[in-house]
Amino acid sequence: MRIRKITPEEAWRLMGFSNEDYLKASKYVCKTQLYKQAGNSIVVNVMYELLKKIIQDTDMFV
Repeated sequence: MRIRKITPEEAWRLMGFSNEDYLKASKYVCKTQLYKQAGNSIVVNVMYELLKKIIQDTDMFV
C-alpha cells in the first residue's frame, strides 16, 4: 500500500482556507513555504467551537 503526500492546496483546504486564498499565495510563495504556512495556522471554525464550549462551561460556575 502506497501512501501519498497531500498537496499544498489540500493542506490549505484542511486548515479552512479558500481556494482563492491558496491561489493568491501560490503566486508568490514556493511549495515548501505553502506547507509551512498551512502548518502554522489554526482552523478558525474549530477554535471558535472550542472557545464557545469553554465559555458555556464556565458560565455555569459564575
